[in-house]
Amino acid sequence: MKIYNSLTFQREEFESLYKDQVLMYVCGPTVYDSPHLGHAKSAVIFDLVHRYLKFKGYEVKIVKNYTDIDDKIIARANELGADYQELSKKYIKEYQEIMEILNVQKETQNPRATEFIDYIIKFIEELIAKGNAYEKNGSVYFSVKTFPKYDTILQNIKNEEIQDEEDDYLGDQDTAFGKDKNDPRDFALWKKSKRKEPFWESPWGKGRPGWHIECSSMVLNLLGKTIDIHAGGQDLKFPHHRNEIAQSESFTGKPFARFFMHNGFVNIDDEKMSKSLGNFFLVSEVIEKYDPMVVRWFLLTSHYRSSMNYSLDTMNQAERTYKRMLNTIKKVNETKTFKEDSKEVVDLIERVNQTESKILDALDDDFDTPVAIAELLMLFKDVNKAVIEDKVKITIEFKDRFVAFIGTIETILGIFPKLEGSLSLFGVDEVDEKDRIIRNLIDLILDTRSELRKRKMYSISDKIRDRLNELGIQIEDTGS
Repeated sequence: MKIYNSLTFQREEFESLYKDQVLMYVCGPTVYDSPHLGHAKSAVIFDLVHRYLKFKGYEVKIVKNYTDIDDKIIARANELGADYQELSKKYIKEYQEIMEILNVQKETQNPRATEFIDYIIKFIEELIAKGNAYEKNGSVYFSVKTFPKYDTILQNIKNEEIQDEEDDYLGDQDTAFGKDKNDPRDFALWKKSKRKEPFWESPWGKGRPGWHIECSSMVLNLLGKTIDIHAGGQDLKFPHHRNEIAQSESFTGKPFARFFMHNGFVNIDDEKMSKSLGNFFLVSEVIEKYDPMVVRWFLLTSHYRSSMNYSLDTMNQAERTYKRMLNTIKKVNETKTFKEDSKEVVDLIERVNQTESKILDALDDDFDTPVAIAELLMLFKDVNKAVIEDKVKITIEFKDRFVAFIGTIETILGIFPKLEGSLSLFGVDEVDEKDRIIRNLIDLILDTRSELRKRKMYSISDKIRDRLNELGIQIEDTGS
């Protein structure tokens, strides 16, 4: 299995640090508002990674944190006149509910930054003792010049991205903090408290931790000095992940993470979806219009490192595709089985086997979901044609193999939570969704014709009747 490593800008063969175990950390949300689709993409993508590693036989110890104290939370709490702790608890609960709805498996641990204040203070004391950090007027800063490779870590390699990096650098809450630093690049590890801000006692006075030191502390405390995979959004490369590496490796003297994985954005009109830009869609709003599994399916259709555009057109297409898959599964379940094999059935079973193999090959290649999904859809098209159109006499062996295949897809992609492994869970509808829509449309047309006739608009009414007759839908008017 190969994974693209953001540290080296190339695909690398993945081997875990410890045999049969993977140590993985995912940067979770800063809980000051409801989760939007950008949060959902990161969650679903790294849930896929989590699922696939387990499928490959690894024991996965995965930690995803909640940042429950930082500048954004304080600002939002002040804006609402709310207690920052109650605010963060509210949005943690909402995030957890959304994750369950999206069929995201629970992580091993979900720590909160405020649970690690004592460890953070010890961490900072050690960095000061090593000469990597210094105190100024009640705040503590990491000295970037003491970590020589700082400017080369997760370095943007395209010239056009340099300005983006500079913007991220200047806008970072911990780098922007403090006017009395030794170097403008230095970032805050401990921030002296301002009036009416939450604080903790420390050797440097009342204050609170910086954002970057929070994640490093949770990683080192819960997973160890070196982990296999550190994951998060593409926007976290710089300075958040760079700063994590600098402070963590200065503290331990060991590599922080062997692989860094970064997911692309969800865009609106080719612009990153974010709260700061005001162009975001809340997950809670989207799942009111679409089945949560349609949303999950949509988020998996692009490669995890690529950005994707959200629109009603793309979501409607995802919904149509997902429902076609469900319809094929139901049709297979409904179809009567026969005892005797045929070449067509044997070929169909082999087709399932080949597709599963190709899907696993695609996922082994840096979790290439677009290729995996293309293979899945081609199989469904072939099964649909064989079973529904060509009326191939299928056997129980084919049904069992197809059910097992669907179970494997659910285990890895998590898109069929109600179809897990057993035909009895498929919940066959009496009427196909397509048939239901057609019948509802016919009823709507008939109601419209009736209203037109009441208004004596016979010409339009007759045109609708004649067109329906051409389509094989016979209508006879009994009188005006």
